[in-house]
Amino acid sequence: MMRLTARGLNSILRNLRVSIPAEVKRELLDTYGHFATDDEGHVFEYTEQDICEQLRKKLRPYEKRQQGGATLS
Repeated sequence: MMRLTARGLNSILRNLRVSIPAEVKRELLDTYGHFATDDEGHVFEYTEQDICEQLRKKLRPYEKRQQGGATLS
């Protein structure tokens, strides 16, 4: 289980050579940087796989624009 940190997100963006708007960065940190609660109020953490998959989906459009069509694997 894990939470996304600003340092972790910056590292991922640097490694992928992708830059994203500040509002997208805030959205990712707000969503994946905190514990989540379900409809019944139970607290849970995202898995590393959950976070990686969601980052892949969110960053794909920015990566395509900046790297001429390459995508995350």
